[in-house]
Amino acid sequence: MALVYIEQLEDLEVEQMQTTHEKEVEILNEIDRLATTYQIQKKGLEELEKKLDEYVLHVRKHFSDEEDLMKKYDFPSYEMHKMAHDMFLADLDLALKQWKNYGDIQKIINFVRKVPEWLFMHVNTVDAPTSKYIYEKINS
Repeated sequence: MALVYIEQLEDLEVEQMQTTHEKEVEILNEIDRLATTYQIQKKGLEELEKKLDEYVLHVRKHFSDEEDLMKKYDFPSYEMHKMAHDMFLADLDLALKQWKNYGDIQKIINFVRKVPEWLFMHVNTVDAPTSKYIYEKINS
């Protein structure tokens, strides 16, 4: 069973945004699989840590690319959308600090396992209208 399914997220008209979310779902599910293996069998820590690092880089690029698109097409709710990203990144950074500075990998695992709830809300209520707006601007 997966942590999250792409079908749970609204399809976005802007292909770049859609493919980014598809990749994010893939990474989240792989982290969940690796974390479960690590928690049960106490092995695979290195692979899990690499996947967590990949996720952090992916999220930062995801948000940066999305914010660039919003600026490029003068999205009117840019500040609100960016604030949602900034709040997520602050929570991610706290979990990351607990992991990297104090060796508490469980904090980042717990964070990642809570991401689907945030992702559903964000994609379906914030990214979907943003994508629609940008798509219409691109095609007008």
